[in-house]
Amino acid sequence: MTTQNSTKLKFRLVSCSSQDPQHPISDLINNLSETEGWQSVRFCDFPQEITLQFLSPVSVRQMQFLSHQYKIASKVEIFTYLPEIWDPISNNNIKFKKLGYLTLEKNEGSNFKARELKSIFLDAPCSYIKLVLHKNHQNKFNVFNQVLLTKL
Repeated sequence: MTTQNSTKLKFRLVSCSSQDPQHPISDLINNLSETEGWQSVRFCDFPQEITLQFLSPVSVRQMQFLSHQYKIASKVEIFTYLPEIWDPISNNNIKFKKLGYLTLEKNEGSNFKARELKSIFLDAPCSYIKLVLHKNHQNKFNVFNQVLLTKL
């Protein structure tokens, strides 16, 4: 996620529906080159949710999603939240606003060898972003019905 001047934004994890022990959510957040990204647990319940909090209110201008070759979510919904100054914040009372969604291809055309990069451009002032990943595209390689978000 970037600001208007293309600065990568720092954030912390608030919640995550599940994480595979081999691909925890920290792999998506950390800037280590040897990590692949976050992956849901095997046979997880859908949708899967990831909620992130920025260190201070920001205006997100662009988000990029890089899918895995075959552990691909069919749809990713994007929600934001910017609290009012007088609102007490707890993780239980956050009222997210839906910005929209993007869909990802099944990837059959590349025989599950290519990854799909989606860039979305928006003007979203927020303190929190929630990503909702819907059921995976089924294929012979994804035997555990997982989704994976890959790092750029």
